[in-house]
Parts: sequence; C-alpha cells; structure tokens
Amino acid sequence: MAAPSDCSLLIQEHRERLLRWIEPNPAPLLRRLRDCELLTQPEYFSLLETNPKTNQVIALLERVSRKPEESQKFLEELQELRETYSDQEQSNDLPFRRGLSRQLKAALQNHRRSLLTRTEKLCTNVDDTESCGHIEIRYTDLLLSDSPRSGSASHDYLHLASRRTRFYSFHAPRRLALSQLVSPLTGEHSPPLRVMLSGAAGIGKSVAAQKILHDWALGASFQGFLCLLDFSFRELSLITTPKSLEELIRKKHVHLSEVVPELLGRPGELLVILDGLDEFRHPLDSQNPCLRSDQSAHIKELVHGLVCGTLLPESTIVVTSRPSASLPEDLFDRHIVILGFQEEHVREYFFRFFRDPKRATAVLSYISTHDGLASLSFIPLYCFILCTALGEFFPSAGGMEASPPSTITEVYRQYLCTILRLHKSPSGGQNCTLGRVKDLVLQLGKLAYAATLRKRTVFYTDELRGFGFDPQNLPGSFLNRIFFKENDEVYGFFHLTIQEFLAAMYSVVTLDPSTEELTSCLDLWWDGCAQDDGETERHLPPPNGASNRLLSYTREFLSGPQQWDNLQMFSRFFMGLLTSRMEGKLAGLTGGLTGDPLMPLADWLGKKIQYESDRKLLSLLHCLAELHQDEVTQRAASKLDEVDLFKVTLNPADCAALAYVLGCSEVKILRNLNLSYSNMGIRGLRRLQGLLHRCETLQLRYNSLDQEAAVIEAAILRSPECQVKRLLFCGNCLGSEGVRSLWDALQHNATLEELYLDITGITDSGLDNIVDSLMGNTTLRLLTIVGNRLSQTGRKVLSELSHKKPELKIISSFLSDMGLLQAYLDWVEEIKADQEQMESVKNADALRSVLEVLVETDDPGASEEARRRAEHLKKEITALLLREENAKENGMG
Repeated sequence: MAAPSDCSLLIQEHRERLLRWIEPNPAPLLRRLRDCELLTQPEYFSLLETNPKTNQVIALLERVSRKPEESQKFLEELQELRETYSDQEQSNDLPFRRGLSRQLKAALQNHRRSLLTRTEKLCTNVDDTESCGHIEIRYTDLLLSDSPRSGSASHDYLHLASRRTRFYSFHAPRRLALSQLVSPLTGEHSPPLRVMLSGAAGIGKSVAAQKILHDWALGASFQGFLCLLDFSFRELSLITTPKSLEELIRKKHVHLSEVVPELLGRPGELLVILDGLDEFRHPLDSQNPCLRSDQSAHIKELVHGLVCGTLLPESTIVVTSRPSASLPEDLFDRHIVILGFQEEHVREYFFRFFRDPKRATAVLSYISTHDGLASLSFIPLYCFILCTALGEFFPSAGGMEASPPSTITEVYRQYLCTILRLHKSPSGGQNCTLGRVKDLVLQLGKLAYAATLRKRTVFYTDELRGFGFDPQNLPGSFLNRIFFKENDEVYGFFHLTIQEFLAAMYSVVTLDPSTEELTSCLDLWWDGCAQDDGETERHLPPPNGASNRLLSYTREFLSGPQQWDNLQMFSRFFMGLLTSRMEGKLAGLTGGLTGDPLMPLADWLGKKIQYESDRKLLSLLHCLAELHQDEVTQRAASKLDEVDLFKVTLNPADCAALAYVLGCSEVKILRNLNLSYSNMGIRGLRRLQGLLHRCETLQLRYNSLDQEAAVIEAAILRSPECQVKRLLFCGNCLGSEGVRSLWDALQHNATLEELYLDITGITDSGLDNIVDSLMGNTTLRLLTIVGNRLSQTGRKVLSELSHKKPELKIISSFLSDMGLLQAYLDWVEEIKADQEQMESVKNADALRSVLEVLVETDDPGASEEARRRAEHLKKEITALLLREENAKENGMG
C-alpha cells in the first residue's frame, strides 16, 4: 500500500478506472466505509440517495481524496473488496473460497449483485410512493427475543402488546441482533440448523428476511454461508405440478442454473429462507417428505422435507411465520419472536419517514398524548399508517391546519381518505373521494369481511373472481397502499388492520339498524356459530349470492365458536365507524340511519359487561371507548358492579379505556376493582387516579408500582369522597417514605378497614409515624405487613401499636397466621404451574424477599404446623428461584 501522501494522487490518477470499476455496484464499498466510520451516517445516506450510481462514485471519490489518511483507508477497504469489483474472467485466481470452480465463483458474484438489486429498496408492498426507500436508510432495528412461540386464541397484535411488556422489562439478556439469528450463542456448541422466526402480521418478518439477504449480499454479515436462497410461501403456493428443489432454484435464480448441483453439493454452507409459512396454501401434513434435491414432488412434500430436515439436513433453514401456524415445537432448534419497535425505534422510524425533525417531533408529540394511538406503534406498518394519516395535519411550515384524528378508527379513516385523495381520477384530475370509489371500497370491504371471518389474509386470482373482481381491471398504483398484487396470482391487503378496517366499514355501511340485525350480528361475533368445521379453510369460497344482508352473509362465512378474540380489532373499528356513520363522516358510501342503534347497542353491551371479566371485559371497554357515545357508555357502565382484570396485562391505552368507561358513570360505586398482576405501572395508575376513590375493594398487588403510587393512594384516602374499604398493595416497591404517606393519610380517612402491605420494601424508618397516625384512625381493623425487612426495633413499634389498639389485628410474621402461610404456598404453586407469572411482574424479587424474611423469622409462640408449613414454603421458593436462574442462564446462552 502506498504512503498516505501518495494515496490521494493515486485516486486522482486512476479516477476514470476506479469509476468504471466501482460504478456497477458501489453498495458494498459504501457500507464498508460507513462501518469503519470513514463516512458518517448522513454522508452514507446522502450517497445512497444520489442517482445515477455514477454520481454516487464521483461524489465518493471526491470525498475520500481530501485527506491523505482517508485516501489510504479508502484504498485499503477497496482492496479488501477487490473480488466484488474484479472482472469475472479474472476472478478465478482470487482467494474467494477454496474448492470452488471458476463457474461457481462467477455465478455467486452474479447472485450477490442480483440480491443487492432485488433487496435494496424497502417498499412495504408499494413500489411507486414515498413509502419506498433504500433499505439501508429505511430499515429500523427490530427487537428480537430468543423465546418459544406463545400461541394464543387472542388477536395477534393485542396478545403481543400484552406479552412484549414483560420481555422489555425482565428479559433483556435474551435479546438478539438480527446478525445473531443463526449463530451459536454463549454455551452452545453448534449453530441451530432449523430456526423459526415468528411475529404478528406487519411486525417485520419479511423485512427481516430481506435485510438478511441484503446484508449477506453486501458482505456485512452472514458471511459464513457460501450462498443464501429464499422462497416465499405465497409463490410456493402457486406451484401446482410436481417440482424438484433444483428446478425451484433454477426458476427463482436463473443465474445459478448451471451450478445448482455443485452448490447443493455443499449443503452445510447454504442458508435457505422460507418466508410466510402461515400463508402457505397447503397443510404441512405430508406423510412422504421429499428426500433428494433432484426428486420431483408435490410442493407441500418438498417444503415438509426442508422444514423437517429430510431434504438438505445439513443446511440452515429459517422459516418465518405468524404465531398462528401450527407446527410441532421440536421441529426447530431455535425460536425467535419479533417484538417490533422499542420506543427509540419508533422515534427513529418517524424521523426517517419525514426527514424533517420538526415535523417528526410534532407528530410524535401528538401521538404521545393519545394513548390509544400509541398503543400499537411497536408495529412497523402501523407506524407507516400513522405517519401517512397524521402527516398532512402537521405541515413543515408551521402549526396544524385542522384537528388531527384522536382514535384508531379516525386514523384509519383518515389514512383511507389520504390514499384516495392522492389518486387522480382519469376524467379530469380531481382528487378521488370515498363517493367516487364507493363500489370498489365496498367490494373490497365485502372480501375483507369474509376473509376476516375465515381468518384469511392471502388471496388468489380465482378467489378474487369469485367475489366479482376482475384482476385485470383493478386500479393502479394508488390502490397498493390498500390492496396490492404481489405477483400475477397472489393478492393481499396492505396490512391486516387495513383488512379489518375495511371489513368493519362494509359491515357498518350495509347494516340495517331498524331490524334486529345489529344485535344478532353482535351475538354471532361474540359467540361464533354452533358448528366448527375444524381447521380454517385454505380456500375462500365465493358468496352464494342468496342475500346481500349483513346477517345472512355473516352466517355464511363465520366458522366455528369463540370468534370475539379474533375479531377484537374489527369490533373496535365497527364501533368507531358506527359513530362515523351517525356523524355523517361516511358521506358518499352510505346515507343516514333509518333507526337508532344506540339504545339496543347499549343494552347489549350492558348485558355483556355485567358478567364478563379478563380480556373479554377489556375488549368491551375498548369498544365503548372507540364508540365514544357517552350516553351508551353511561347506560352500559351502570350495570358494572365490579371490574376483574386480574393478571390481564394492561398498557396505557387499556387504562385510558377503563378510565373513560368508569368516568361516564360518575356516581357508580364499584364493589371491587381488581387490577392485580396487570403490570400497569405508575403511568397506568396516574390515568386512573381520579376514579379510584369510588372502589370499595381496590386490588393493586404486584404492579411494579413505586413510592409515587403510595402518594397517589394517600391522596385518595384523604378525599372526603373516598369509598375504599380494602386496599391491597402487596408486592410493590412503595418503600418507607411512600408508606409513611399512607399512615399519615389514615388519620383523615374514615372508610378503610383492611390494608395489605406485604413485600413493599418497608424498613424500620417506614414505621416512624405509624403509631401517632393510626391512633387517630377509627375504621382500620386489619393490617398485614409481612415480608418486609423489619428489625427488632421495627417489631417493637408494631407491638406497641398492637397494645395501644387491640381492635387492630396486625400480621407481621408468616408464623402468626396459618391462612397467610397457605396463601403464599398456593401462590408459589400458581407460579410453578404458569411460568409466565415469573415474567409478568417482578415475582423473582418478591420471592427472594419472602425467603429472606422466612429465614430470619423466629416466633417462639408459633405452632408446629406453622413451622412445618414455613419450612415447606422456604424449600418451594428456593427450588423455584433455582429454576429461574437456570432459565436465565439458558436465555443468556
């Protein structure tokens, strides 16, 4: 290598030669220069966006010629990549990889170039709009976790929104970079050969697959593999005649045609990506999986062979799928779940989308004040919908021009209108409105509704024709952001929530509320139909044409019971769009209502809300919030005697929905509000604090709450309107300062009868004001305070209080109450039976606190039975903690 002072001259002297050499494929060099920090990220992005590529190289050469040291570094990196820029006829002497024929080397170079071209644009199903950008610029890191799939009957997004909170908080060691997907981790002796990458629709599975291909082609990662091959299950589903793997490769990658046998002769150096298993048209239940790469077989037998390892058993196979795909867990050596964006990734996405910091900040700030809008922002495609729908309300020049959408339904209606406004009508250039494309929107809605009921997301040409579409006459590019064609045979909605929104719009537009159609459809959506025809049909039958009424259409396409979980997003959209129709916001699609649906709807919701709990109750609360008709909510909420959301993980949007419903019934007293184990955190508690005084029993156990929660509850206890009789605060980190505020508040409270403060981080200093405060209280009858780090001094304070207030029962020792001991034994058994409990809140920390107190507890007056149970509890907790430690070590590995 020449001296630094000479390198600038070398670049200038050979400028034309370097230009010809690099210009066909500058991407690998640009990425390498970015990784070694010769280029800053803004410089890197600017060069990638420079067109044509000749101008990229010209600008790069000018940039690296300015400083001798940078010129030298540039030439060093170029030399490392010399094969990428070598003439194919001369590449056989270069140290590419031993044992490869000259023909295979040349074919693999073409393969890298082909993959770079195919994967450099990240288009989110749209190839002609601003949503399409360079993958190096638009790709935002995803959160990956090494974890078994968690199947659920619940809606993918809503289940994941609940589950991901636990991962964020308590499983950081298990997070993986995309480049680690198939690498051996600490403690593993070999890399996994079969990897499942699962996640909800739109969460980034296909984009992750595209990034893997792009990074390999760039030379940035996955370089242990000689070649990467990829197939989507959508394209595989179109194959109707027997094919061999070799034929599939030749058809997909023509430039590899002549070297397929040599390539497959090195199976241990191949990585095969199979994208979208849940979209495969065939069940993977073959009894004759394919065994040889030259063996012609039905496509499901070929795929089964790849996944099960009878075909290319030494190769690495990565399968992506939604969690709904049913496959034996032991088929895969590693399960990776995509959890979407973290908060900083959401911010990064918005800044990359708008490329205007002020505008991005304004939109993000607006979303942060609307929990309902922020609740699904971990989904990348939802972020695109948000940006598209809200962007026009925050122009670059200044303030808002109109009031932005504030509910999810309004966001999606605005998104649809924005897409249609961007479309110019062929007649005169006017913007397209809902009215101009009424037939198309309703036709798409009818398809979306049938598919949503049948849990289908991919459609084929014959299915579209069955629903009255002529695929040749579908509108052009503008429709891609609503309904798109992946190839000549495969179609789909831009995003699952777009499908659900259009399904709801069709339902609202065709609904006749003057009949019993509304409540009959609600009953069907809630309970499903009586018969279950087994597995969801893999082909969508055309409507029978007997009736266009919504009720008959629902009965025709609904399959199986327990539909509500699957229809949660659809139901929220339906409620929001019902309000839109009543407010005239669906003008052009439908007229006004011939009857009043609100009172029948209020009665139906009131009957359901009265008896439901858990996630079904939460779903009803969201429906009321999205409907946002105060009269309906007040009438339904009047039937609500208690709210039981025990162990239902709540995010801020969930708490906002609960707050809205409770707030519409201002004088209603709740007998019981159980939010224990909800992981709501202090943000959720703040959202509800103005309503908690109306709960006779308030359960907030194990919610990751801190000192501020004690201050909030102290203010509630001081309120003259307070109705709280039982307060369960166990398992929160209130600390001594927080609990002192509770004692002080009890001087002014005349309702509280039972207070549970087990495992709340109280030390001796937390009892400084307990005696003086509680001597002035006349209602408290029970105080449990076990599991806290109290010394002999603290116990004396409690003894003094007990002596002065004999009517107050104080439980400060596990050995003093057999019922309490048994309750903790039952709790440990629950955790043993359900490992997710250890993830949901800081149960491991709580168990350690209990164990420490048990070890130090010695009550001479305790019975032998109490001592026996205490010893048993210590052993059970020790074993459980040991199991958790082993699980963590395996996760870190």
